Amino acid sequence: MTKAGPFTRASQARRYCEARTYDKPLWSGQEEIAGNALLVCSEQGFGDTIQFCRFAGLAVAKGARVVLSVHDALVPLISSLGSGIAIVGESATPPPFDRHIPLLSMPLAFGTTAQNIPAQIPYLAPDPVRVERWKAQIGSAGFKIGVAWPGWKSWEGCGREGISARRLAGLAAIPGVRLISLQQKDGLDQLEDLPPQMAVETLGEDFDAGVHAFLDTAAAMESLDLVITSDTAIAHLAGALGRPVWVGLQFVPDWRWQLDRSDSPWYPTMRLFRQRARGNWQSVFATMEEALRALTKLAPSPSVSLQGGPAPSRDL
Repeated sequence: MTKAGPFTRASQARRYCEARTYDKPLWSGQEEIAGNALLVCSEQGFGDTIQFCRFAGLAVAKGARVVLSVHDALVPLISSLGSGIAIVGESATPPPFDRHIPLLSMPLAFGTTAQNIPAQIPYLAPDPVRVERWKAQIGSAGFKIGVAWPGWKSWEGCGREGISARRLAGLAAIPGVRLISLQQKDGLDQLEDLPPQMAVETLGEDFDAGVHAFLDTAAAMESLDLVITSDTAIAHLAGALGRPVWVGLQFVPDWRWQLDRSDSPWYPTMRLFRQRARGNWQSVFATMEEALRALTKLAPSPSVSLQGGPAPSRDL
């Protein structure tokens, strides 16, 4: 077993394309797995693991004993997934198993379409002790919005680099709104170059500073009225927790967000804001600002609770 070190997105990237080979057969979805031990291996990024880990429960429903291997840093978070699923880190040797399958192959194995995506939320849960800690620190004043933006330099050239903390200035100017940074390491330097009068709160140097990812972020989200981010793991985490979340998308987004719709079949509490033209982030944040002004007029003071369940009818 390798020694765990501090989480960085660069170290995550090095594992994206690592192949895993085993002497046991693959599971395609056609073979009977009731009574079998099924090893499910995560792949690609943290957001992918958070999005697709829900499929492990479908294998349990088929009678399989599921072992889900995830990034070492995600083990505590994903361990809230549910009973019947053993969570192990990718650097650990998994227990004996009969068949295996890559995590992102599970939608194919289950014949998933946009109409039958398993979207029961929340399917992950924050640590209750951490929830109380961040609830006390964040407080109840104002309309509290957790914000995040791309900071990883490897996103350059992918169409997301036009999003920055400064783009949130219009949202920060709305009376009663508090912007609270959920940013992880890369990109925090942008808070040193904000426009005059723009304030973004931070949660301290110990916020998710350990070797495990998103534990404080997940807990803090329980005290927030809304999360606003781009296509990042933060968006998937908020969706998996059943928190209201707005996501800014480029003109041609990643496949999972589909086209020409403002909702997501993956996450019932998510609203999508799309570029109207390639590279035009101004329209995305202008639309968000308009929607937020309307929402805060409807929200009770001093705070609002929009926890869990389907998206409210006022279209978060």
